[in-house]
Amino acid sequence: MKVLYDSNVLIKYLAGDEKARALVEKVINGEWSGYITGTIAGEVIYVYLRLALDVSRYKLKELIAKQDEKVKNLLEEDVRPLLLLFNLITPETSVEELLSLVESYGLLPNDALIAVAALKHGISTIATFDEDFRRVPWLKVVP
Repeated sequence: MKVLYDSNVLIKYLAGDEKARALVEKVINGEWSGYITGTIAGEVIYVYLRLALDVSRYKLKELIAKQDEKVKNLLEEDVRPLLLLFNLITPETSVEELLSLVESYGLLPNDALIAVAALKHGISTIATFDEDFRRVPWLKVVP
């Protein structure tokens, strides 16, 4: 089964959440084929680094620019192994379609990009803790 994974599941997985772990293990064990978008990957990297390092966005930008060893270690040991489990897909949409999804389903823009990526790639299931995706008719939300 093809499943699109939202960033909140992956971030909670990195934080040790058991429900998130069970969802990611479906991909690890080969039960599901996992997918992410560039938006999701970017959110995971940004939020996880900020949480793990307990820094402001400005300090994180500075640490990344300096190629800080802590940042490198977190990316290499935590983020990279997780994200490489997933297939990266693109939304392939237009501005008009994006705005239509925001308006029609009350989604934030990044969530609309995620929803349209699922639609364009024939993915009907999303692993997320975000209830907003329940308003999207072509997506089944798990858990």
